[in-house]
Amino acid sequence: MRWWTHLYMGDRAAKRGAAVLRNIREQKILPDTYVITPSSYGHHLFDIRPVMLLRPEERTSEDFLVLGVACGYGEAGEVVRRMVDDMYQATGAFDWNAYMERVEADGQDMEEQMGE
Repeated sequence: MRWWTHLYMGDRAAKRGAAVLRNIREQKILPDTYVITPSSYGHHLFDIRPVMLLRPEERTSEDFLVLGVACGYGEAGEVVRRMVDDMYQATGAFDWNAYMERVEADGQDMEEQMGE
């Protein structure tokens, strides 16, 4: 599992900071904690996955990219909304890969890009 350099965090997840990320990696029991990943289905942008249902091979794979973390499904929905808003404002399209490339090329973190 790897974290996107510009990881999105919900407000409650951000309050727990590095502890929530460490607990996810260490496979702790984290009810009501979700990760947002690129979709494994063709026409979707993202998957919202409960941490407790992640398979061991997903947790250890370097190919499993986490784009966001949230505490609660409602917060996960808010994080995805923010991700889609940022993507569309930056690219004028619903192309997450183009957005990621643009953010990486600009070398900005999400707060800088959002003007916060």
